[in-house]
Amino acid sequence: MKKFGKIFAVLVSGFAMFFVGCASNETDDVKARKAALAALEPVKTIPAKRPDWIDVVPITKKELAFTGISNNFATDVEARNDAMKNGRNQLVSYYGTMVSDKSRELSATYGISSDILDPQKAGQELREYLAEGVAKNLPGKEFYTEMYLNENNKPYYRVYVLMTISKEDADRAMKEFNQNKANEYQKKAEAEKDAEKRKQFEKVRDIFGGDLQSSLVD
Repeated sequence: MKKFGKIFAVLVSGFAMFFVGCASNETDDVKARKAALAALEPVKTIPAKRPDWIDVVPITKKELAFTGISNNFATDVEARNDAMKNGRNQLVSYYGTMVSDKSRELSATYGISSDILDPQKAGQELREYLAEGVAKNLPGKEFYTEMYLNENNKPYYRVYVLMTISKEDADRAMKEFNQNKANEYQKKAEAEKDAEKRKQFEKVRDIFGGDLQSSLVD
């Protein structure tokens, strides 16, 4: 490791001298140096072999899977936590985008105005619901850690994590959210005095109560 550190220091110094001599703009020099450092191979990985799930996410009939990737951190613990946060965000975004798209499709089909049902808002509400529910404590199933050395020969870490959730659990959370929204629109319909708006509220209630859920199930 000491030998590698000396070699690394020489390489970095060489890069720095080259960029200082050839670049008149300091910002470009910094960007180029960072790019050179980012291109370095890890000096250590745990486990030694890069897992296949990093490049090919293993989705099955019973499970959804997400590969979380961390930013670079000074400790592997921080990198692990960030990787799991990234994986949970992917789960939340996956369903949030799905609901936004399906809501937009069904709104167009049934002629629902955007002031009655905003597809983007529906997706965001689902993201928040899942983030505080099924995704909040979703654990990491497998980890892959890369250790690098920076320009000061200090280690930093990048972590990949495989996170899975059963489709049954995810579908249950979706049904709960959709039922809550159906109840919400039922109350809006009951309180609405305008007949046309009442019909639209009732249609959105039906969308969340049946059409949307059935369209999200494989």
